[in-house]
Amino acid sequence: MEVEKRIVVNGGMRLPIGYRFHPTEQELILHYLLPKAFASPLPSSIIPVFDLFYSHPLTFPGDQKEKQRYFFCKKKEVSSTEHRIKILSGDGYWKPIGKERPIIACGRTVGIRRTLAFYETNKSSSNCNKNRWCMTEYCLAGFASAKVFGEWAVYNVYERKGSKARKQRKSRDIGDEDLSCSINITVESDHETGPPPLSPPTSADE
Repeated sequence: MEVEKRIVVNGGMRLPIGYRFHPTEQELILHYLLPKAFASPLPSSIIPVFDLFYSHPLTFPGDQKEKQRYFFCKKKEVSSTEHRIKILSGDGYWKPIGKERPIIACGRTVGIRRTLAFYETNKSSSNCNKNRWCMTEYCLAGFASAKVFGEWAVYNVYERKGSKARKQRKSRDIGDEDLSCSINITVESDHETGPPPLSPPTSADE
């Protein structure tokens, strides 16, 4: 009897009934984004690669019923003049909202988090309207050679449901640093075959 059966659906991996991919921010950075950025093996192929800046969020692969979906995508820079990232299909743009936040593990900054909101093109005018689609972008920080393999980021795409949902996400984002420290030790002790060690902490991290 198979304990686990993986089925690829619409570019993503469907988990068995009752299972959910529910990583902490530290797990997402250290166990998925860090190996991806340095072309190392991943613990699972559950996060697909997809260009989120090409089309409307409704066209993103995976089960639309899932409250949160994760994707690997090359990071896009925000326009210095318009402060937004236009999507290639012309259906709208992503705009950063709020402040960037550091992701801390074992007393060091290992990643940066920022939130982007989607503004949809209004077909009847030249304006764009903000809708419920948002995504959280996670990037590496504190790794000396992170740019060698490209600016990979991992994105958590979701629809806003109101203040209750935001409180639940905030509660889930409280990091379990003890759990994340195990991967830090491995990274530092295996520089030849895996990602490089963390850079020395800066005054901002202390």
